[in-house]
Amino acid sequence: MLRLLRLLPLLVTMLVAFAARAADAPSPAPAVPATAPAPSGVAGYLIGPGDVLQITVYGEPGLSGSFPVSDAGQVDFPLLGPFPVVGKAAPAVAASLRASLTPGYLVNPNVTVSVTTYHSQPVQVLGAVARPGVYYLHGPSTVLTLLSEAGGVTRDGVNEVRLSHGGGTTDSKSFAYDAMLKQEVGDPEVTAGDVIFVPQSLVSVMGSVGKPGEIAWREGLTVANCVAAAGGALPVADLGRVVLLHDGVRTRVNLRKILSGKLEDVPVEPGDKVYVEESAI
Repeated sequence: MLRLLRLLPLLVTMLVAFAARAADAPSPAPAVPATAPAPSGVAGYLIGPGDVLQITVYGEPGLSGSFPVSDAGQVDFPLLGPFPVVGKAAPAVAASLRASLTPGYLVNPNVTVSVTTYHSQPVQVLGAVARPGVYYLHGPSTVLTLLSEAGGVTRDGVNEVRLSHGGGTTDSKSFAYDAMLKQEVGDPEVTAGDVIFVPQSLVSVMGSVGKPGEIAWREGLTVANCVAAAGGALPVADLGRVVLLHDGVRTRVNLRKILSGKLEDVPVEPGDKVYVEESAI
């Protein structure tokens, strides 16, 4: 017993030293969560000449990078040479590369492909939009999608949108713009080479008015509205001799009686012309 008591201080000292070493030892590195593969591109988008692909073979920097698609529809890929990609979606290209690299090159390679530059499926958006020009499809797209990319419709008096397939005018179809916005009619799908044209419906107001010119047509627009929108009638105007020209037919309108409530106002249609004559006195 006496011998154990003599050894007790030594045992305490050894335990303290062991605890100090354990505290100074580096902590084990935390487990790194597996990183999910990068997205392989917009679903449904088919690659074409002019696009640029980001191809990543994990653990193989020499096989990874940015690859433009040639006019022949190929990318110049290391080890494999010209590799066909046109007409395929990005996941399909990744699967083809994986299969081609497996025999004789790599063991179970992890390959991802994404489209970084879309330049093979142009669509023109023209007319009354904020940024008319050429846009490139990133996948399945509709008329309203492209109008949004072009900044949206910017003017009053738009009541239809025209879609021409392949850039031609013979296959042009018109769609009611407001009905599309309200989802009362379908939003047509757009394909490469299509032209979207947003015409603005206008009414011409000329003669003895403050600001002669064109104004945007809208539902319920009348002759009195047109004259007011054009800056109102000048003092020399003869309000009893206003002419409405519709489809080549001239109609005399007595604006004076309309303004006094003795006659009903006359509606106008897109493309009509309103002329306010000058008084002979």
